[in-house]
Amino acid sequence: MNYVKILHKLVKQKTIKLNKQLEENKRLSEEIIEKEKFKNSYFVNLSHELRTPINVIMSTVQLINTFNKDKTMTNQKSERYMNIISKNCNSLLNIINDIIDSSKIETGQYKINKNDTEIVYLVEEAALNMSKFIEDKGLSLVIDPDMEEQIIYCDEIEIERCIVNLLGNAVKFTPEGGKINIYIKEINNSIEITVEDTGIGISKEDQEFIFKKFSQVEGTGATKASSSGIGLALVKHVVELHGGYVRLESELNKGSRFIIGLPNVSEHILDSNENV
Repeated sequence: MNYVKILHKLVKQKTIKLNKQLEENKRLSEEIIEKEKFKNSYFVNLSHELRTPINVIMSTVQLINTFNKDKTMTNQKSERYMNIISKNCNSLLNIINDIIDSSKIETGQYKINKNDTEIVYLVEEAALNMSKFIEDKGLSLVIDPDMEEQIIYCDEIEIERCIVNLLGNAVKFTPEGGKINIYIKEINNSIEITVEDTGIGISKEDQEFIFKKFSQVEGTGATKASSSGIGLALVKHVVELHGGYVRLESELNKGSRFIIGLPNVSEHILDSNENV
């Protein structure tokens, strides 16, 4: 009887262990399937992202060749078509840069170079440089800083890239007639930069993985995000390299608010603290 009891106990322990292992295998399997799903979606969307500007460039080149053959190419036409080619080349370059930087993040090779930067001017210039693009989409842009100027220790190029990325994302998800607001505030020991839109919004489910690589918004009526979400993953990584944070507040059909928080410190303050 003792032998049977011991054997029964061993079988029970083994069964519990096997069930736990089965549950873990199931979880890992579902995780792998989900990641593959995101990757497949990423490559499909990336193909579309790359194909669109390439098709525009090819069509423009064909038009230029036709005009040259007929000797009807004017300086005005030439300038117009070269601008189209230049714009789409820049789009391709931005997508490729996102892919390269994404790989750098995975290998831990992504670096930033921080200097004292006037953050209010940086944000305003980045937004104003995109104002024509935003207005051409039938949207209005409002920049509303709480301060006139503020020096913080950051990588000027990378933070500008984050602002441009969030603005581009807002444009993609905001229908014509909508509005995009940019706020700059000092909150505790951080400078918060908020990009707010009146777009389609993001569901609670999608908010859980919106900053993950290969992910994209699947909400009703949503268009594809640039490079299938790589841009937002880069924003999060860059801000965290600065010791900051990114927060998303959104509801379906009520717009979205992307908030970047950066440490409100300058190089001078950091040097002073280190010397104390």
